[in-house]
Amino acid sequence: MKKASMGARIGALILDSLFLDFINLFLILYNPYSLFLVSPFVTFLYFGICEGSSMSASLGKKICGLVVVDEEGNKLSSAKGFTRSICRLVSGLILGIGYLIALFDVDNKALHDKMAGTFVADATSLKEESVMAHTTNKQQNPCVISIAGPFAGKAFPVTEQGVTFGRDRNLCDVVYSENTKGISRIHCKVLYNTQTNMFILYDMGSTYGTFLENGKRITQDQPMALRVGEGFYLASNINLFRTNI
Repeated sequence: MKKASMGARIGALILDSLFLDFINLFLILYNPYSLFLVSPFVTFLYFGICEGSSMSASLGKKICGLVVVDEEGNKLSSAKGFTRSICRLVSGLILGIGYLIALFDVDNKALHDKMAGTFVADATSLKEESVMAHTTNKQQNPCVISIAGPFAGKAFPVTEQGVTFGRDRNLCDVVYSENTKGISRIHCKVLYNTQTNMFILYDMGSTYGTFLENGKRITQDQPMALRVGEGFYLASNINLFRTNI
């Protein structure tokens, strides 16, 4: 997470003050004597509802590209949002010193952030982090899982070089014993395309063939694209594998 700049936080504070002044103006017009009693409650509700919502930010923070998260980088729950809102009142009651603490804190945390266990972050950095995590999960763990046969239950990662099946211990990643019926020395190979998120199945000139789960045989010069969850087998369906991420 990238911490929010002080400039952005000050800008958000000014905008939020303007929004609250606008709300308070209506309170004055409705009942001038109720302002001092209702205004703190309005401030509590404003920040509690906004920062505890799916936005995880007040309107001012949203405009300035900021988001409030907990110390693990998660968006605030409704309860956490109202907890921070109560702590904001404490920061204001001590002559605003709670806000000034952020100027001297390494993470730009105000007193209410320290009390509530929250952190004001740059929303863009959180989006980038989320996209990177999603992409990493999608692309770094492609594998084929043995459904039936001597390797049943085992998973074999599909690296950048792919995973090769056959009886040759020097050239294959999934190595069958020499007396396994129907398995060629180098039988087939599976690669993973990170651009399309598809597996590519190649037959390496096997004698007894490589088949899709539906029984269709693929030929050596016709690589077959497989979606996640689709299966294939070597020679017979007792050597069944399924793609997975």
